[in-house]
Amino acid sequence: MQWDGSEIPLLTMIPPARLSEVMVVRRYGGGTYIFKQNDPTTGLWFVLNGTVAVERVEIDGHLTTAGVWASGDIVGIAGLWDKSGYPASARALTDSTVMGWILRETVMRLHVEIPAFGLEITRLLSQRLRLIHESISSRQGRPIIVQVASVLWTLSQRMGTTINLTHEDLSHIIGTHRETVSRAVHELTREGIVMSQHGAIHIIHPDKLANWGLIMNKPND
Repeated sequence: MQWDGSEIPLLTMIPPARLSEVMVVRRYGGGTYIFKQNDPTTGLWFVLNGTVAVERVEIDGHLTTAGVWASGDIVGIAGLWDKSGYPASARALTDSTVMGWILRETVMRLHVEIPAFGLEITRLLSQRLRLIHESISSRQGRPIIVQVASVLWTLSQRMGTTINLTHEDLSHIIGTHRETVSRAVHELTREGIVMSQHGAIHIIHPDKLANWGLIMNKPND
């Protein structure tokens, strides 16, 4: 399949003929690592199809999912500027995940040659930083079931009503035990808001899930 990047704003800044020359397309099965933490930053990755988790292992061995990215998102941008290694690993969550890759040196040249490309990268970085800050502040001190609902609602805005994540994946995002997340998901299932299957959570009533998320904005009793 030919990928022209037409669905990814950043790639539309690159003339089609040039894009076909500089972007490599690679396919990954579910659970396959695209790159690993501390590997040299070779270039910038684009999710063309599928879902990718970015995971970081701390010194004490604790695993945290720093983000879950879907079609149209960029991955591996942190180390582009200072030539440091990838600060986290990227793992395909879905089968037939398709990634685009552009060499780091090429990205640097495009940043200079195409001002709109550089501006779009800056916008994406600002957007991602804001998302991280809002995610951390909104979940702090809230009940786990509310945190789970909030995460699922946020992901649904980018991934649709089927979230290809396991309970283990959700626990890494929230920073708690899988069993705790499973209890919260089961409660949302009993309420008829979601349906949980192996490796995926289907949102049945997005409006009710959004109402759970609104609890995040209420002060604790």
